[in-house]
Amino acid sequence: MVERLSVEEIDTALVALEGWRREDDELVKDVPITPDNYGWLSEAVMNEANDLDHHPDIERTGDGVRFRLRTHSAGGVTEKDVELAARIDRVLSGAARDRG
Repeated sequence: MVERLSVEEIDTALVALEGWRREDDELVKDVPITPDNYGWLSEAVMNEANDLDHHPDIERTGDGVRFRLRTHSAGGVTEKDVELAARIDRVLSGAARDRG
């Protein structure tokens, strides 16, 4: 079983994850994007998620998209969530190569 991270471990990981925050038992990031960018961004993030076999909740918001990460089987944030957050950041910065 994957181990859930402590609040202290999550806060330490958040130092390296720009714009991410801890909300209850999740990592959350809001990204302002135009509606026409939602499709490619969701696809690029899902390519990274499939590579990790770990999937985010992706919600449309009024001005963009919200990513929510948690490992349901562990009941909170794990190393997989931290890794996926870092990969989402690489996608957002254009550094991830297309896996699709």
